[in-house]
Amino acid sequence: MTLKTRDNMIVVGILTVAVGVATVLVYLPQWRKLQEAKGKIALEQCRMVEDAGMAAGVPDLVRQVQGMKKRYSNFDHRLPKRKELGGFLREISSNLSEESLSNQLIEPGTPQRAQLFHTLPIVLRFQGSYLSLASFLKRLDHMERLTQVEKLSVQHKGGSLPEGSGDNLEIEVQMNIYFTES
Repeated sequence: MTLKTRDNMIVVGILTVAVGVATVLVYLPQWRKLQEAKGKIALEQCRMVEDAGMAAGVPDLVRQVQGMKKRYSNFDHRLPKRKELGGFLREISSNLSEESLSNQLIEPGTPQRAQLFHTLPIVLRFQGSYLSLASFLKRLDHMERLTQVEKLSVQHKGGSLPEGSGDNLEIEVQMNIYFTES
């Protein structure tokens, strides 16, 4: 073998070793990082597609929330504060008087505490006609504040009901009104 061929073989051997070392130390780690990055990109793209699917429902939820806000916008107005109860009782008394219901007796009970609100039972006793009672109950239903009739008792004064004596009814209404503490 000639000196030149031997030198060429040594150079080729050194270059082969250098390429091998570069492949093992530089190229393979970089290739693994690239594959990991491609995997992460694919995973994030899948997540983005899923998130886009979930986000498509957001406008519908926004519409539902806005509808609920409109529906319950006057909720605070319907549930008075404790300090407003006197005005509420005056309003009930006024409605009784406007319907020509006589011998009015309003007996507020003891407030009962619930988790988010308080209940005040009230017993109303009065006399009047069936039509006046129906009109009063309609007014009660249309009041701004939240009320619930628990029991309604209607009796004719003095036994059987003669013809044309609809003004001779004794009425007892047991109802609850709801309020907040403050």
